[in-house]
Amino acid sequence: MQAIISICNSVFKESLHGQLFYGLLVFLCVYLGFCVYISSLSLGQVERVIANSGMLGISLLGLGCTILFGLYSLYQERDRNELYILTSRIPRSHYLLGRFLGTAVITAFFILIMTIGIFLLTWIIGKAPFFGVFFQAYMTMIEFSMLLAIGIFFYTLGIGFTLNAFLTLAVYILGHSFNEAIESFLAMGSLGSPIYLHTIKILSYLLPNFDLFDFRLLLIHGQPVAMGNLALSTAYGIMYLAMMMMLAIDRMNKSDL
Repeated sequence: MQAIISICNSVFKESLHGQLFYGLLVFLCVYLGFCVYISSLSLGQVERVIANSGMLGISLLGLGCTILFGLYSLYQERDRNELYILTSRIPRSHYLLGRFLGTAVITAFFILIMTIGIFLLTWIIGKAPFFGVFFQAYMTMIEFSMLLAIGIFFYTLGIGFTLNAFLTLAVYILGHSFNEAIESFLAMGSLGSPIYLHTIKILSYLLPNFDLFDFRLLLIHGQPVAMGNLALSTAYGIMYLAMMMMLAIDRMNKSDL
């Protein structure tokens, strides 16, 4: 356990002193300014415009942290031959778990800053504090923890960073497309191909369904979120990322460094 915490702390501290950290911090500030600019163009409902664009920014920030801090740093460590040294001293499972937790902490750090920024903007400029942004930030954190675990699993397969980033991004896009795809085929009725419909349903069971973590429309329109949906989404996210991390650890233990 001590090794996991040490790797986690090392990843977090390394992230704080890297150029990627300052780059994402600049993006965060610029995006908050963009939210203010967009809200100035709206005809009323300023707080909704800020909240909606802000929650989109939280997702973009989470995606950036996952690929840059989570995956790119992994490959950098391997290219610097630090991976072999570390895994010769600690179990490989502890290394992966430490990397995962360290990236999750830095991602949570950025998401928290963005969330507080959006909340303050809706309060100060929109005159209506939007507390729902904290709920969506929690869902986004679980969502990108899952995506990070998937990216780590791809890493253990021995593929390069570029392909890994592409596959991770593809999984993210597909994870937000299954519900719409299934509804479209169902709307087509007899004109739709049952083979394509079943294929999409099978993929929706194998790949993560990120739509379970998207409550933006409900929150923007002030509709209540059922606690059952919150519990289901949380349990689904935890079980999926646990499964992916177990697969990644098993693959890492069997691979040659």
